[in-house]
Amino acid sequence: MKKFNCLLLCTALLSSCAFMPAQAAADATAKKAMSQAVDNKLDINKASAEQLTALPGVGSKKAGEIVKYRKLNGNFKSVDELVNVKGIGVKMVAKMIDLVKV
Repeated sequence: MKKFNCLLLCTALLSSCAFMPAQAAADATAKKAMSQAVDNKLDINKASAEQLTALPGVGSKKAGEIVKYRKLNGNFKSVDELVNVKGIGVKMVAKMIDLVKV
């Protein structure tokens, strides 16, 4: 009976060890995907007016206002600062928060 319990314990330990590298690989893949997602975001401090029109709710007029604000006030320090741009409110920033970076 003791040999059987030992066998069960060894099997359980081996299966948990085999799971750990798989979990580590999954975590590494998730981190890489997050990094790529950040890299694919539009930098509001470098984007042209044309590029900014790809954002939800941003047409040529609002894109021009973003560029104008940037020229007058310098680079944005955070994405939330977009609410200071004429015609852009909190709801619009919430829609584009995952698409832009500074």
